[in-house]
Amino acid sequence: MILELLDTFNTLTSTQLVVFVVVVLLWLLRLLYLLFFPLRVLIKTKAKPEVTEKASLSVLMVVRNEEENCRETLPRLLDLASPGMEVVVVDDFSQDNTLSVLGLLKQRYQRMKLSSLSQETRYSEKLAQNIALKSAEKDWVMVYPVSAQNPSQDWLNEMDKASADQVLVKVAYTTVTASKNRFNKVYRIENFFQQVRSASYSLNGLAFVYNEENVAFKKAEYFKLGGFGTRVQEPYANLELVINRFIRKKNVEYCFNDRSILTKQLAVGHAEFKDLVRKSIRIEKHLSKWKQIVLLLDRLTQVLYPLFVALVLLVTFRLWPVIAILVVVKLLVFMVIIKILQKRLNERKLFITSLVFSFMMPFYKLFFRWSFNRQSQNHKWKNRR
Repeated sequence: MILELLDTFNTLTSTQLVVFVVVVLLWLLRLLYLLFFPLRVLIKTKAKPEVTEKASLSVLMVVRNEEENCRETLPRLLDLASPGMEVVVVDDFSQDNTLSVLGLLKQRYQRMKLSSLSQETRYSEKLAQNIALKSAEKDWVMVYPVSAQNPSQDWLNEMDKASADQVLVKVAYTTVTASKNRFNKVYRIENFFQQVRSASYSLNGLAFVYNEENVAFKKAEYFKLGGFGTRVQEPYANLELVINRFIRKKNVEYCFNDRSILTKQLAVGHAEFKDLVRKSIRIEKHLSKWKQIVLLLDRLTQVLYPLFVALVLLVTFRLWPVIAILVVVKLLVFMVIIKILQKRLNERKLFITSLVFSFMMPFYKLFFRWSFNRQSQNHKWKNRR
């Protein structure tokens, strides 16, 4: 077999040899990415020894027409034992009975602060978050989704424990409740890969977040930057835009374990999945040029690798044993890392689908990104007319 392969290499044309070399280089880049990015998340985000010292925490919540969630889930958060925690809720001009429900809860819980927007405004969620941040009295703040179903004492103990002095951001994992809806599974997989990607980049000195929820940060950093500033007009992201301006490898701490997970009760369809992808695209647009370049190279190698594997099999099928070994080695490394991470983050029954998704999604995103950017440019052009 080895002699036959050597003979095959000796008979390759220049074109065939170039295609094979490109495949090997792409394979090496993707393998190194797995070993230095997702694998680092697996190693560096293990649960740490319990810390008894606590840090004061303001939990921020912006709600709009969330009467049922405020009545059912908010008391679970307010009942958690933490003398240093306050809950700041801002009602974003709800049209149902949300404000009345919040008023009743305010009478029952002294740790709860309540404000509201009295009229419809552009970028009202950012305005409501700004009000919440100004009302917060604690050093640490965190955006909390009102639809979260499982605020446990273990979760709070993870998020309000003291960190090293240089830490400015603490990032934990957020997901949605599993259901039989097909888009629910696709949404959860994309959400999983997004949060793993941002964590892996952060641990390699290219820090950023895709998600503002279940992320605690020092309130002072928001005001040092002057709040949202010109980014207030960004329609697809909120506090992620501010956090990404001061988050660094040396000042971020990851709490990727089963104790710190928040699970949201969210009805997910095609529109919600597309919004999740749109949001990630827009967040990347606001990152530094160097981070954008690395993300671009990542996307390109994801697309080119399977294409060149198929091409080398077309131009010289005799090399299939070598190509098969390369593909299997990379696939096994990927499978082991993803399986362990999904188990750690309680993302059950996603493994097989994740493998298919990871192959197809780069091509889908290539078209989706092009279409979305084109629509955004057309919208800007129309606004200038």
